[in-house]
Amino acid sequence: MRYMPRVMVIVLDGASFVFTNTFIWDMDDARELWHRNHRCMMYIDEPPITPAVLTSMFTGKPTCEHGVKGFRTLEKPGIIAGEYRGKYIWDELEERGFVCKVINVPVKIPPVYRRVDIHRFNWVDCWLPPKDRFLPVVTRFHNVVCDYAKRDWDLFVVWYPIPDQAHHHFFQTIDSDQKLREACFWYNLAFKFAKELIELGRPTHWLIVSDHGFTSDFEEYWADGIRQHVHIRDGLTLSNIKDLPDRPRKVYHWIKRRFRL
Repeated sequence: MRYMPRVMVIVLDGASFVFTNTFIWDMDDARELWHRNHRCMMYIDEPPITPAVLTSMFTGKPTCEHGVKGFRTLEKPGIIAGEYRGKYIWDELEERGFVCKVINVPVKIPPVYRRVDIHRFNWVDCWLPPKDRFLPVVTRFHNVVCDYAKRDWDLFVVWYPIPDQAHHHFFQTIDSDQKLREACFWYNLAFKFAKELIELGRPTHWLIVSDHGFTSDFEEYWADGIRQHVHIRDGLTLSNIKDLPDRPRKVYHWIKRRFRL
């Protein structure tokens, strides 16, 4: 009988390992996942910008090879600097007969959607939820993702815009108790969504990762002559197994090992 894993990868954009580990006791859903499973810090050794890091995660290649460097324009929804034209892990798996569902993964703009009905999503809002409708937009997005998680798939990959976009809108700095509570709310909601997705999807192996931490005010990075909006390099990794990728490119190899490739 053919070995058939069911592998789920959830990307929580901008979830800082240091913040989560420090304030875990103030976040019930995050704490449940944190303490019942295996975790480590993922050091972001690529340019700490979402498209560059995610392309490394899902191709196994460094930025100098895949060419995705950041953003050419920062206005909503943005244009990416650099382009990758090779195969992602889901392309490789589908060539071998595995079913892959991919939802809202911004390795390019528009983000990648695969084997889902794109008409169920407003991709611009799912990528960058507007401040005045932020919670309703991310909640509706999560509800649709949950529906797909219950269906047939071998690899399920989804990217959530929280906590990072909430950070940019609601707690750019944490200079008060109110801002700390705000940050803990959005962080916990991200982990709550991940927990619900795992419970519904029932994967044999699951991985929660992030692509960076909070906004950085001490590091500069330029792509195509444009100063990029960079972040601190403390991503995170959380899984139901002890095999934990601690660098972005290792996510690609982690997925391949689950499928014995």
